[in-house]
Amino acid sequence: MYPTILRTDAELHILEQEMDSLNRVAHVVTTASTDAEALAREAVDAHIILTCYTDIPARVIDAAKDLKGIVKYGVGVDAIDIEAASRNGVAVVNCPDYGSETVADHAFALLLGLARKIVKIDRAMRDKAWVWPAPEYLGVDLAGKTLGLLGLGRIGGAMARRGAGFGMECVAHDPYVSDETARRLGIGPVGFGELLERSDFLSVHCILTPETRAILGQREFKAMKDTAFLINVSRGAIAEESALISAIEDGWIAGVGLDVFPDEPLEPDFPLLGLDNVILTPHLAWWTEEAFDRVERETLSRITEIIDGKRPKYLKNPEIYE
Repeated sequence: MYPTILRTDAELHILEQEMDSLNRVAHVVTTASTDAEALAREAVDAHIILTCYTDIPARVIDAAKDLKGIVKYGVGVDAIDIEAASRNGVAVVNCPDYGSETVADHAFALLLGLARKIVKIDRAMRDKAWVWPAPEYLGVDLAGKTLGLLGLGRIGGAMARRGAGFGMECVAHDPYVSDETARRLGIGPVGFGELLERSDFLSVHCILTPETRAILGQREFKAMKDTAFLINVSRGAIAEESALISAIEDGWIAGVGLDVFPDEPLEPDFPLLGLDNVILTPHLAWWTEEAFDRVERETLSRITEIIDGKRPKYLKNPEIYE
């Protein structure tokens, strides 16, 4: 009898191009439910939950009595109740290898767009067909500027390489990375306060945890230079949303490039829509042909490992095997 995989986020067509391979080893059920109560009912017979953005709380995990694994189609597992999974002996795994360079490319594209006021100039060109040099279109160089990294994992390191290539000084704050490791990468390790004060461009690359949730609030934004830009391709909740909106509207910082938001998708009345010093993309920093192929293959591998009874790669709760 084939194991049952409950696949969430129906709109994403997760593993669609690998579906023939997946159907050889499992029975796949796709749900459009995101409500915990409905999802719990549908998860009763699931052996594996395959998810991307949907919250997988304890209620869903407890309801799935035969559940062996939860596979995240991507990197961040903050939407999965790992404690509940561990209590039930359920493996939680992710796929972190597929898109580090890809996401760093996107983050740096946001940085460049902010530095050179691309959005403002593009809008003016579309409206007027041509604009001449004027103070409102004056950008800034990257060479000699300080790129601050909040988090120095795979993507943070890739972002630092891009900054160095443009002649930027790179500094980082990450309590889980040693100063020696940072220096070996050509990055200056600094405290959190110094990171805020020195950064001309602050790029967020830490994961969302209780410690990092809303770590950027009113006090932190006011500690930054009023000429500084924020780039966030990690998780929206790392920045306290009302403080971020105030930082832009009141000029505490110069602008922001966001690919992630506390609540997704955005509503049409989101306050930052339409501002010239704001670049917004819809959680698509990972969305390239090559990265898409890689995450599909990685996800299939994690599922196959669980079905085969192997200890899966990138296990987030290794205690279940102890």
